Formats: sequence, structure tokens, C-alpha cells
Amino acid sequence: MANYTSISSSAQLEALIHENEYTLVDFWATWCPPCRAVAPFFEKLAKENATEKKLAFVKVDVDAAKDVAQQYRISAMPTFLLLRDGVVCKAVRGADAKAIAKLVAYARKKGDGETTTEEEEEEFSQVEFGGGAAGLPYPALLFAAFLIWFLFWRK
Repeated sequence: MANYTSISSSAQLEALIHENEYTLVDFWATWCPPCRAVAPFFEKLAKENATEKKLAFVKVDVDAAKDVAQQYRISAMPTFLLLRDGVVCKAVRGADAKAIAKLVAYARKKGDGETTTEEEEEEFSQVEFGGGAAGLPYPALLFAAFLIWFLFWRK
């Protein structure tokens, strides 16, 4: 198995998901500096941890595979999703190398049949999708921006 697979379509991702117990997906963009900064770390993790039928590593360029990004409601890059049977079980937004490494450790532990602690189960469960800064939904951000404009800059 290659270290990681570059995905160009939903069908390609679905096939890979069904071949592996866990799939770690890196949603990135060529114009995104944090994406480029964390890419070597992701590739190193893939080289050291990819395990056939257990843990696959995938990169999705959100501009080249817009349907895949829309399917998983990706609104920030980079976003890392850990999928089990096609369902998001853990996620990390941003180029947080420690958090990404924890996703890999979690998947390896679960893939090896080991039990996980409550803390490990809870750790990445607070990620909200379809949101903007700090996990706020876009309508709330737009309202806040309008309110600031209305109260301070309107004349």
C-alpha cells in the first residue's frame, strides 16, 4: 500500500473507505500556507503508520475534488477527518501536528482492538462542521459583523 492516496472523486474515496477500517483524510488546498506547512508531517505519519486494511491516509485537494469537500462540509483548511466505515469519528481543524498525531494513535489503538479511555473518546468530539471562526456557524458570524458595523461604524 502506498503511504497515502490522492483522491479526485467521491467514488474513489468511497472505494478506499470500504477497503480499510479507518481512513485519515487531509482536506487541503494548494493556496493554503498551513496546509503546505503540515503536509510533510502528514506524509511522515502516513509512511510510518499506513496499514493495509486497517488505516489508510488520504489527501483531498478541495479545489480539485469539490464534491468530496462538500460531502463532508469542509469549510476550513486544513481539516483532518478520521473516518470509520465512512462516518466521521474524530476531526481536527487546522495544522495542529500534536492533534493529528493523536488521531493516528487513536486509530491504531482501535484498529489493534485495544480499549480506549473516556478522555481519548471525548478528545476530538467537539468539532463543529459548517462553521466559521471558533466553531461559530456562519449566520452567527454574519450577524456579529453586522451588529459591530451597525453600532460602531454606521453614520
